[in-house]
Amino acid sequence: MEIEWPPDLKSRYNEVMKRLTEAGLRRTKFRQNLFALFFETEPYALSIEEIRAHPIVQSPDTVTVYRNIEALSRVGLLDCVFDEKGRSRYKLSEGDGPKLKIACRDCHATFVRSSPVLPELESVARELGYSGLSSRWEIMGYCEECAEKRSAEAV
Repeated sequence: MEIEWPPDLKSRYNEVMKRLTEAGLRRTKFRQNLFALFFETEPYALSIEEIRAHPIVQSPDTVTVYRNIEALSRVGLLDCVFDEKGRSRYKLSEGDGPKLKIACRDCHATFVRSSPVLPELESVARELGYSGLSSRWEIMGYCEECAEKRSAEAV
């Protein structure tokens, strides 16, 4: 059964599917369900365990999840962020190029933005003779809602 996308997500889904095809990856039912999960849980980044536990992905084996996450990350459709304990979490990519990732330590709400400063910083590395650059800049903290909960619990 095909997923019925709300109008606001239909164009984003179509763009993701276009990028998937352009990268030479197949449009499998599992990947369609995986993208549905990421759309449903935005802006939160998900761990492999959270992905596997969600009914929409129909409990695939761990290897299937890891292989798909790796393939989708490699072609730039997913971003990997790390939580406070160094565990990988994944969310839909916000585009190409160097990115600034801002994540909540508690709820894992994650926002990925391009920043005019990051390409400038990579140019310093190029000037030093480095090539094949990639960069990941992360800021961890507490979102407004989690910060309020923490301060209420501290009282």
